Amino acid sequence: MSDNGQDNGDSPFQSRADGQLHFEPGTAANTFPVMAPEDATPLMEDEPEGTIPHSPLWAMKDRAHGGIHIFGHPARIRAHAGHGDDAVYAIDDGPHHCMIGRRVGATTDGCVYSLVARVDLPTWQALQSGAIDGRQTFLASHEAGLSGTVETNGVSNVFDVDWFERPEDIPEAYLPPAPFVTFAADLPTADR
Repeated sequence: MSDNGQDNGDSPFQSRADGQLHFEPGTAANTFPVMAPEDATPLMEDEPEGTIPHSPLWAMKDRAHGGIHIFGHPARIRAHAGHGDDAVYAIDDGPHHCMIGRRVGATTDGCVYSLVARVDLPTWQALQSGAIDGRQTFLASHEAGLSGTVETNGVSNVFDVDWFERPEDIPEAYLPPAPFVTFAADLPTADR
């Protein structure tokens, strides 16, 4: 990289003058540009629907098998079923699965905890149609866990709090329609 910020062929990226358009060398002709707002974290990018609160959205993105999607795809899901304490949110996680999440509680300093799990697409569709409820949806899930989310001054952080080997291990207080909890102190984090 030269002193003026322009690529001289030695760096892994080529940049526009504004620094927001990057290509891997030799792939500029068939690579999509990555453009991000200056202030956004990767968890905030490209969410025009505004359907899902930050805590379950960021936790689902963090736990999704595909990771954070930059370019999107035609099977995009940003949806919710139910309202209030029954609300369960979903994002796509590949063509056959969804990540589901719900807000469980928060501490007084602003850390919000969300229950997150993975379900197959027919299970999510059954919840949307009313054939099953949110509790049954989580009990049909796998890879369930509790995640904490903190957002301060444009910085976001998602961390694991607990993992549940089986859906039956999820505490009743975390399943819909359990009410939103105010925790007196931060919950301990889990090792990933």
